[in-house]
Amino acid sequence: MTRTQDRYSAEIDPNSRHRSSYTANNGNCVELAQLPTLPDTIAVSDTWYPDRPGLRGSKTALAQLTQAALDGKLTAV
Repeated sequence: MTRTQDRYSAEIDPNSRHRSSYTANNGNCVELAQLPTLPDTIAVSDTWYPDRPGLRGSKTALAQLTQAALDGKLTAV
């Protein structure tokens, strides 16, 4: 039986990692990466905590999250 990969078990392409252009060279930044087996999925990770799993979702969901942040619709708890 072959298991279908989901977005949390799929491997990240290490050559597709991109760091935020706002990185302050202190290791505290956001990094995006592509999942080659799931082309519509993006992994988002915090380089301050490299051992923690990254957030993974569709490109559309990431765009919506980014727009909500830009629009001030997200609040800290």
